[in-house]
Amino acid sequence: MQERHRPTIIDVARAADVGPSTVSRHVRGSKSVSPKVAERIERAIAALGYQPNAVARSLRIGRTQTLGLLFPHVNNVFYGHAMRTIQDEARLSGFTVMLLTHQEDARQQQEQLASLKRAQVDGVILLPAAGTNAAQVRILMGNTPVVAFDRTLDKAIDSVVLDNYRAGWEATEHLLSHGHSHIVAVNPAYKLQPLQSLQDRVHGYTEAMKSAGKSPRTILWQDADQLREDLRTALHRPGPASAILSLSYSVTLAILSALQEIPFDLHNVGLIGIDDMEFSSFIHPPLTTLAQPAEELARRAVQQLLRRTANTSDEPKGGFMEKAVHVKLPGTLILRASCGCRMAAASGQPQPIPSSQVGRSGAHREPPRNSPRR
Repeated sequence: MQERHRPTIIDVARAADVGPSTVSRHVRGSKSVSPKVAERIERAIAALGYQPNAVARSLRIGRTQTLGLLFPHVNNVFYGHAMRTIQDEARLSGFTVMLLTHQEDARQQQEQLASLKRAQVDGVILLPAAGTNAAQVRILMGNTPVVAFDRTLDKAIDSVVLDNYRAGWEATEHLLSHGHSHIVAVNPAYKLQPLQSLQDRVHGYTEAMKSAGKSPRTILWQDADQLREDLRTALHRPGPASAILSLSYSVTLAILSALQEIPFDLHNVGLIGIDDMEFSSFIHPPLTTLAQPAEELARRAVQQLLRRTANTSDEPKGGFMEKAVHVKLPGTLILRASCGCRMAAASGQPQPIPSSQVGRSGAHREPPRNSPRR
């Protein structure tokens, strides 16, 4: 049986009685084609069953209309919201998204980046693993633009992140506003310590404590047994911790588990977690969190990456040549009851508080001017 001829742009042009270049402009969405001619072209496309050859177009224009998205994993609410928004924003601009994960392994991350490079994606949004070598990323990706998301890489690579210093400062300020004089901060395991985002959160907590005349104290979460014992010591020693600041989503989960095993009634200690959780309202008492603006961060990351992809052809040595753009956005303190807020406890409803209203004794205090500006 003879294979059916696949209609080409020339066939459409003949059927619509126009030139191939006119059909091409219409298919690309150009507004230069008159409505009357566009209608003829659409009728010809429908009659012939013409479909543009995406592969040929990609080779011709040097783009695949695909963005790479490389995250550590997909199992927390912040990542889920961010990924969904990135996909939606990309689709609105005519791009598809290729999603990969690196499981917090820098070597696996390099392999996944190489896969995205081979797939000729037009750009990559990367949530980098701890210990990522930024120079290796730049060399590997060449002229493929990269935007670091949630975690910074270096000054030469665009980034869109939470203002982590302010997050640590504001969460601590709020606990201090309830009279908690002993506040212990719990940090993730050693593997994640190189992350600048976590260092900035610790710095914000430390500076807020010192500014209030209090002594900062941190616990490094390594495993469940160690965390349980360190929290037991902190909560029962002379001059006990009267509040706990969790510096990440995974740490909050570990703290809640440890407090159940000690056991220790959460009503007897203040607790705030940085990163909101899907079940925060169902804990007793409901958990106060400092939520990241996942959707806005994701939108800004896609917008910045699309600006880079549009300019790559003008930058023969790649998207890293133009001065990098670094975006920091504030979080939102969602007051429930675990921090000691009576209003939230009485209403049973979370109370989002913008950054401008966070402070002790009802007065907002800005972080010191020497806070990190990376």
